[in-house]
Amino acid sequence: MYRGKAKTVYFTDDPNLLILEFHNDTSALDGERIEQFERKEMINNKFNHFIIQKLEQAGIPTQMERLLSDTESLVKKLTMIPVECVIRNRAAGSLVKRLGIEEGTLLEPPIELSDLILITPY
Repeated sequence: MYRGKAKTVYFTDDPNLLILEFHNDTSALDGERIEQFERKEMINNKFNHFIIQKLEQAGIPTQMERLLSDTESLVKKLTMIPVECVIRNRAAGSLVKRLGIEEGTLLEPPIELSDLILITPY
């Protein structure tokens, strides 16, 4: 159905459910350089599931049905709201350009890019 830089979305036999398969790909320089990061797909899938569980415990409905494997989740089909949140502990990428700080500078406390009121098209 869809392949992005972090995951692939697959149809299932149920029109209301999809499979998210996470990738090992990691990108830099706005997608110009793509490398493989071993076990990234497992880390992202399990971290995603952890965050979703916390939302559900707080009474917030989510799309999660269940984990299928270390790299795949079964989710409800939905209309996605295109929001991205990036948190950096060290200056990197476009943050360096926008703020004019040196690559690798430790950010204390970490900067959440939404704090900079950066809105970009998804």
